[in-house]
Amino acid sequence: MNTFPWILVEILVPGLLVVVLVVVARKKERRPTDYCSFFVIGVIWFPVGAIFLLLERSSGMGSFFLIMGLAHLAIGLANRDKWGKQVEMPPETRKRMMIVLGLAALVGASVALPFTGRFFLLR
Repeated sequence: MNTFPWILVEILVPGLLVVVLVVVARKKERRPTDYCSFFVIGVIWFPVGAIFLLLERSSGMGSFFLIMGLAHLAIGLANRDKWGKQVEMPPETRKRMMIVLGLAALVGASVALPFTGRFFLLR
């Protein structure tokens, strides 16, 4: 029996190819760092990590999100003077984005729940 994890190769090789292509494409245009996005990511990841820690007592994923959320919050707040002007999104674009995000969450939950073995949301 061949124990080489081919599925990892099938995932990592295209993933690395995409990363290389993005890095090469980004070298052409350098945009300033959006520190407001760092803050928003931190605001989202910090409570997600706290919830994971509360649900699963020894959760490495919860600790990861908690620590990364704090780091993103700190970076965003430390560079608050560099946040820049916020651009208002058109209502039509906002509506489409909310529909796509809602559908993505629904698909993700429907795929993940059967594999977790726990249906705590359905009790």
